[in-house]
Amino acid sequence: MTKQFIHPDDATRQAAKYALLVQDGVNLRAIVAQMLRDIDAIRKSQKLNGDAINSHPVVLAYVSKLASLTQLSTEREVAALEGVERLANGNAVESEVIPL
Repeated sequence: MTKQFIHPDDATRQAAKYALLVQDGVNLRAIVAQMLRDIDAIRKSQKLNGDAINSHPVVLAYVSKLASLTQLSTEREVAALEGVERLANGNAVESEVIPL
């Protein structure tokens, strides 16, 4: 495992602030849209790609929120992947909706 040193430049500081703000959010689309903007900003300002982006604290904060918002468990993840495969093959799927 390697480590990365992340400098708190303007783009990274702003992305970190947004990552904290979305922790109270419930609008999945808005959270994902902001996450993509922040990833682009971090990639540009920090010159990061691949594993460095995937392991960035800002990205992990967003992914954690998405997992929480979707109430993702191993069981739900497996069911979702099976459902996606069925949909891709043209089959209907029944999906559990868990209220927040």
